Amino acid sequence: MADLELELYFYPECGFSKSVLNTIQNLSIADRIVLKDIRQNLEFEDELIALCGDSTVPTLTVNGEIMHESEAIKRFLVDQFLD
Repeated sequence: MADLELELYFYPECGFSKSVLNTIQNLSIADRIVLKDIRQNLEFEDELIALCGDSTVPTLTVNGEIMHESEAIKRFLVDQFLD
C-alpha cells in the first residue's frame, strides 16, 4: 500500500465525526491520520472552508483529495487499513 497523506477535519460533538473517530480507534490508525478539530483550532476551520467552501464535518482529505460523508470515509478507511 502506498503512503497516504490523511487529514480528518472534525469536531467531537458531531455524531458523524464520532462515528469516524471510533472507526479510526478500532482500526488503530490514529497515528496515520492528522486529526484537525475545527472547534479547538479555528485555523483548521479556515483551512476546511478554503478546501471545500464550507465547514461540513467530517471531511477527510486523502493526498489532497476531499472526501465527505461519514459512511464513505469509514468504508474507505476499512478498505485501506483492515488487516
